[in-house]
Amino acid sequence: MSTGKNESVEELHSHHNKKIQWDDLDPKKYYFYNFLLGGSIDLLMYPLDVIRTRLQVQGSHNITQSFPQYNGTMDGFRKLVGLEGKKALYKGFLTSELGYLTSRGIYFGSYEISKQTIRKFFNKDLESDSDLFFVTTVSGAISEALASFVWVPFDVATQTVQIQGSLQEPKYKPGLGVFQKIYQEKGMRGLYKGFGATMIRNVPYSGIWWGTYEMSKLKLTEFNIREKLHMKERTGKVLSVHETHHNNNINNNNNNNKDYEVENEDPIIHFFSGFFAAVFATTITNPLDVAKTRLQTGSFGPNERPNFYTIIKSTIKKEGVRALWKGLVPSLLTSAPYSMISIFLYEEVKKLSLK
Repeated sequence: MSTGKNESVEELHSHHNKKIQWDDLDPKKYYFYNFLLGGSIDLLMYPLDVIRTRLQVQGSHNITQSFPQYNGTMDGFRKLVGLEGKKALYKGFLTSELGYLTSRGIYFGSYEISKQTIRKFFNKDLESDSDLFFVTTVSGAISEALASFVWVPFDVATQTVQIQGSLQEPKYKPGLGVFQKIYQEKGMRGLYKGFGATMIRNVPYSGIWWGTYEMSKLKLTEFNIREKLHMKERTGKVLSVHETHHNNNINNNNNNNKDYEVENEDPIIHFFSGFFAAVFATTITNPLDVAKTRLQTGSFGPNERPNFYTIIKSTIKKEGVRALWKGLVPSLLTSAPYSMISIFLYEEVKKLSLK
């Protein structure tokens, strides 16, 4: 009889082919719970996003800075609230939320569908580390690419409002007004400003995040993190799925009901895996995030043709390599707890959404 790590590994493999997949879920439940929980988390984390955006654009010669210089995250909070009031912590929130919740539904739904489709297409059972990393990384990248088509205009509008400080009269009104103003000035290209940069930053981030997250789940299970933390052993390690097959035989009006089990994964593992995924992916891609933000919010002359490469090159030349990691602290303060809470809740949503 095996115990500890060996028992955990055996348990992992015994349920490995019974992970919750898209076909196990009720889509109506899935999207309802996702929107509800996603909005609640955003309400808590949004002020950090405002500070992150301002820290990333300050010092850029292409952006007219209408707020004082921030010397770090806490200094930014003090000056923002002191000069603009507490409402400024939620500048652009409704605009951001409308776009985020819509793109969130596309993002998570397409991730689950892509993961299941790729597994079937390549006949991957995800028993090896390489198969697991490949399927989840590609699925994460695909889901982000699809969601970005919806999210980018809202992201541009949100950041445009976020960087408007109290040192000059605001040019853009929140809500529909900012979209109209940007469209009048720059057309659709203005609303999709930095789309290429967003794809270059967000697609790798999403792929790295999901690959790291799924690998972390595997390794933490093998490590038996619950035992190492001296936590109580879990009960109820499987969940039932009730699937109804309609019988088309006119002589039989009954439905064929089939119950089966899927693995009830440990929430503690989700929590820690979300942390590792966020720290690794955020740190690796922060230079891409800085360039994306500056490209989306900067003002450039008619003869200038800014792109991802020129923004990074200009930033290094004028501010040094360290400038590419501007805003990393608030980004980590946002992404780490956000990832931990959101993935914890997301995995619970999947359990609540079983058929």
